[in-house]
Amino acid sequence: MADYFPTELLIEILLRLPVKSLIRFTAVCKSWHALITSPSFISSHLSNTRNHTLLARRYDKHDKRERYSLLEVAEGGPFAVKSSSELGFPFKSQIGYFRIVGSCDGLVCLSDDFFANPSQPVILWNPSVRNHVILPKPTINPTAPHIFVLGFGVAAHDYKVVRLVYCRKLDDFGFILPPQIEVFSLKTGRWRRVRRVDVRLQVLEFMWCQTFLNGVVHWIAYESTNDDSTRSSILAFRVGDEVFDEMKLPTELAREPVTNLCISLIGESLGVLKYYREAGNESCDVWMMKEYGAEESWTKLYRIDLFNGIEKVVAFWKNGEALVALQGLELAAYNQETKQTKELGIYGTTRSFYVDNYVESLLLMRGHGGANVDPFEDLSLEDGCCIV
Repeated sequence: MADYFPTELLIEILLRLPVKSLIRFTAVCKSWHALITSPSFISSHLSNTRNHTLLARRYDKHDKRERYSLLEVAEGGPFAVKSSSELGFPFKSQIGYFRIVGSCDGLVCLSDDFFANPSQPVILWNPSVRNHVILPKPTINPTAPHIFVLGFGVAAHDYKVVRLVYCRKLDDFGFILPPQIEVFSLKTGRWRRVRRVDVRLQVLEFMWCQTFLNGVVHWIAYESTNDDSTRSSILAFRVGDEVFDEMKLPTELAREPVTNLCISLIGESLGVLKYYREAGNESCDVWMMKEYGAEESWTKLYRIDLFNGIEKVVAFWKNGEALVALQGLELAAYNQETKQTKELGIYGTTRSFYVDNYVESLLLMRGHGGANVDPFEDLSLEDGCCIV
């Protein structure tokens, strides 16, 4: 083939192909295998990938299975699913379904820690190449009662999981600050302690979730004040230089109990949801930070009434249209102008719904330390990652 096509032209052709085709083409010859699995090609292919695909997760209570699908979404106009394809899911949660820590560049970070054994492994999974990495056991494992919080993101082509461990105080129900912190790097395959951090914010036990935007992981958090109340805020972790920051919320959100708040992405902007749960007056206010990092740019966009069969907001489409979970255990699109919902034919338990942007990638086509790995072959790596 090289006699007919210059290498540069061959690369340009391959960069435009879907992942499924590229996986097959790794078997054409050794030179194609080396090219397609090279870090430079994987990075270039990811940069060239542009689509309108969403990753959706739901838990089917009838057959007790956790199901993942790729949704092809129509471009422009109201939210509409053009097609759906189910993904094979090779894992089994001990408690029904995994917590999805986050996803980026085709990798999904999973943790089986909802009210369960915190020693369960963390997994990085690429459904496109049917490969995953089981992270080694963390180095911070206090014997005292504790909780932990995870975050997932990427910087400089290194995918990292950050872990914050909050130990309980012996004399009350609070936690010792700052927490102990460690970071897993996919490049090194190891956990590393992060010391001398000044984190004064506490992330809510069990109910935490994250968003990843502009190279930063964000969690809703809170801080105890001198009058024995709390102040809600956003704890931010810059993945590149591994530094923590605080992003303040507007007064209306800062004085709200952290249990009523949820962080989200609204298009390419940071968003926060504020829930009211009073009987007969259930609602959800949608707030957005219009200019990233500018506290004064927080704006309340609209309110969703929850007494008309809507249980919670799951995600947002590019135009700000909300995807909501209905009490009838179905996912629906909510139009903020008409205040109407359009059912999508996707069923699952309310809390199991997860929707996020997704791009196919060749990440994890290579093994730890640069060794090539057949994406359909098992490989165990002693004292480091396990790639399957």
